[in-house]
Amino acid sequence: MASSGVQAPSLPAPPEASAKSREEKRSSRADKDKKERIEREELLASRRKASAKIDKNGNGSLSFDEWAVKTIDKFAGADKDRSGWLNAAEYATTAALPPKKKRCSC
Repeated sequence: MASSGVQAPSLPAPPEASAKSREEKRSSRADKDKKERIEREELLASRRKASAKIDKNGNGSLSFDEWAVKTIDKFAGADKDRSGWLNAAEYATTAALPPKKKRCSC
């Protein structure tokens, strides 16, 4: 192909977005009222919410059984013969499942 001798004007480089650092993003998420300071209650809010979900009797305090409910439920589900203890086969059912491998989406 023959060149016409005319050069295309060079385009300026696109402006770079100012990326927030990982710590700036984390700080921004914690600063709920956006006053550029993180107060104690802002930091504790997510923990209070998580705690309230497992506070079954709603008294604002977690008993050991409320805190350990997942383990208690897992034990109860594995204790098929309701003996109050797990034999080797029952205990084997409590093992965490291996993570699922991601399939290629190509």
